[in-house]
Amino acid sequence: MKKIYALMTLVTLSLALNSCGDDWEYYNSDLLGTWEKVSVIENGREYDLLAGEYEEYTFYDNGTGVYRNEFGTRVGFDWYERGYRKVEMLFDDGLNEYLYYEFEGNYLILYEDSSRRDGRVFRYAGRSGRYY
Repeated sequence: MKKIYALMTLVTLSLALNSCGDDWEYYNSDLLGTWEKVSVIENGREYDLLAGEYEEYTFYDNGTGVYRNEFGTRVGFDWYERGYRKVEMLFDDGLNEYLYYEFEGNYLILYEDSSRRDGRVFRYAGRSGRYY
């Protein structure tokens, strides 16, 4: 009888602990925070932005984010790190981006492909990536 009671207790406890898992998954990534575009890289050469050009990504620790640009566009997205220095962004408007990235000091460089010849350079804006 004690064995059955112990087994039932174990089953109940394991079910209780599994059901207490958070749907909120915290990310601990160097991408967290807000990044403002400061230049572009074309064919391996870096160029300043055109007057009025603006682009910004904010990565929150719950796997969501917000994209903004100079036209007032604001689009939410879900993001996932896919291996070493790769990020996938699934935007609310249906667009998906799969980018390679690297860091140089407080700068984030996003590349369209692994050749790293064409990309966008972002400066850390110092805002928290904590989702409240």
